[in-house]
Amino acid sequence: MRLWLPPLRLLLLLGLIPSTLYANQTAQTPPPTQLEPNLVNADLRKTKMQNMPASIELQTGSELQDEGLLHFDDLLLKTANVNFSGQSSRARHIQIRGIGQRDEYTGAPNSSVGFVIDDMDFSGIAMTANLFDIKQIEVLRGPQNIRFGQSAIAGLVDIQSNPPSEIQESMVETSLGQDNLKELGIMSSGPIGKGNRAPQYRVSLFKHNQDGFRQNTTLNRHDTNARNELTLRAKLRFFPNHNTQIDVTALHADLNNGYDAWSRTNTFTTQSNQPGKDTQLSNGLSIKTTLETPSNYTFTAKTSFVNSDMLYNYDEDWTSASNGIYLNKKNRRTLSQELRWVSTPQSRIANTADWLIGLYASKLDENNKTEYWGQSSSDYTQIKLAAFSQLDYHFTPKATLIIGLRVERNNSTFSNNANENDAPEDTLWGANFTYHYKYTPAYTAFASVTRGYKAGGFNAGQPANTATIYLKYHPETLINYEIGLKSHHPKLELKTNVTLFYMDRIDPQFDGYTYDPTAFSNWGFYTENLNNAQNIGLEADFNWQATPHLTTYGSLGLLQTSASGTPANTAFTINEREQAHAPTYQIQLGIKYRNHHGLYAQTDLTAVDQFYFDNVHNAQSKSYRLVNARIGYESQNYEVYLWGKNITDETYATRGYHFDFNAPYTNPTTYVRLGDPRQFGITFRVYF
Repeated sequence: MRLWLPPLRLLLLLGLIPSTLYANQTAQTPPPTQLEPNLVNADLRKTKMQNMPASIELQTGSELQDEGLLHFDDLLLKTANVNFSGQSSRARHIQIRGIGQRDEYTGAPNSSVGFVIDDMDFSGIAMTANLFDIKQIEVLRGPQNIRFGQSAIAGLVDIQSNPPSEIQESMVETSLGQDNLKELGIMSSGPIGKGNRAPQYRVSLFKHNQDGFRQNTTLNRHDTNARNELTLRAKLRFFPNHNTQIDVTALHADLNNGYDAWSRTNTFTTQSNQPGKDTQLSNGLSIKTTLETPSNYTFTAKTSFVNSDMLYNYDEDWTSASNGIYLNKKNRRTLSQELRWVSTPQSRIANTADWLIGLYASKLDENNKTEYWGQSSSDYTQIKLAAFSQLDYHFTPKATLIIGLRVERNNSTFSNNANENDAPEDTLWGANFTYHYKYTPAYTAFASVTRGYKAGGFNAGQPANTATIYLKYHPETLINYEIGLKSHHPKLELKTNVTLFYMDRIDPQFDGYTYDPTAFSNWGFYTENLNNAQNIGLEADFNWQATPHLTTYGSLGLLQTSASGTPANTAFTINEREQAHAPTYQIQLGIKYRNHHGLYAQTDLTAVDQFYFDNVHNAQSKSYRLVNARIGYESQNYEVYLWGKNITDETYATRGYHFDFNAPYTNPTTYVRLGDPRQFGITFRVYF
């Protein structure tokens, strides 16, 4: 299969073009009037966006409010080369550049996309990601193993809520809309006492309810797919002395959602007599201590604990013909500790190299109980120990070479009620080499080579005596090549980012399912290794304030993928076929208007190409386009908006399967999970 983007050698040569184009411009280009204000929290050094040598999309809290985005679901498809699997009531399974899990069935945690909320790890269970009172969201594309370890071979999502404020402030927000939508958000923040070192607090509450866009004709109900979600967050900031800061965050998320999303007719009309549930009760705590000693280093200690109880079940045949269900109960506990020492300008090596060293340890315990043609239970423990470092060597004030390394020891143990046990151990390592060059104050370019990794494992929850080929899979290695160019023109009020990448996957891990009567009593779900895979593409975005009142913005993701290998189920072979959930293009275009009299208007278009649903059949989605719009009035103390989502009422699929409900399963049909239809509503927000 011929890939439509140039080979790596040509891509690297292209990275030299900007130096020729702008070499003569250095003396004439005036310095910018201001620097990029946003710092990338997920980076080991909290780098400015303009200087971040990676493909990243950052959305601030004000931008999220402008577009009316109140859950990470709303942002996913608007992010270049980011997709998700609609396998649950909220997006849990995320794909970046075509890499990531798509369903709930393979047992042991095996995330490819790291997901962090206020330093708490929610990788693979990201339903808790509501966006009320959020400071910013960062989506880092490509392997982020140096920053986050083996759970981030495809990328990393980092969400930070707003910190406590130095002044007293409060806000109340409420929304009403179609599908019986009701939302309420409350926030309060400020100092506790008086003085420069007085503690500060911030508390927020967000409640979301809606019916779920389904009509169940068997039960004559319209709320079997409902969402009932509550999120509470409390933050405290202490200043023990002039160079120490302690941030404590407590999170309580209670998602009690229905799950009746699948229909035999591929419509919003369901027929199940046993509608399911998709619940997640998460309680988390993170403590971050920052000690600054300007002449030596900055020391950061991050401690986090998350406990999550989850229930996922649905009607086995989606009709009233039987009373069978699939049911999975899961408890996951994650404890992590990170210690990081970062140099200051005064403690550079030979006054030319910034340094960083860190240690990381975590323990994950997960218990699963599944009912599906019988009962199974399993216990899984994963212990990770890692050391990482980074050296930024500044050849000149413009040129920097960045070298990073992470070594990780991964020990896992597994046992189930079928007396099957395993205890794999992996020593994994990743590295990156990045050349970063600031041509002018307006233009910054980078080229990088990164080695990413992902641990091997086993497919928990399989029936007794399942063939070994379905039980275990090997570690995956990924070599990622990137070149990028970032620009910031303060006079034009224009920012752009362009990144080209090529990813070579070695022993790539893919999830699949099959009916194999020699191994399973019925359907089996598993993760397996194929021989090889390649992912190549482009990510670009821009933000242009064309006039004092008008802003346009947009992004483009282009992706070409290929996979080859002999799957465990040899009835379906893969030979240079596109990978699943990897659309060839994703486009977003938007425009915002805001004047001094308080009028606000915004509209955006999202377009997504077709993609394969899985790697074990040829069923595909259809390409689609989503249009959203908002109009409102804003004053100093209150705001009101009328809004519409998917206002053209586009029908589109977020997940699909291809199978036969009845043995011998030889006459398969494609079934799809539909995304939300058109919805209109109103939002009112008041500050005091």
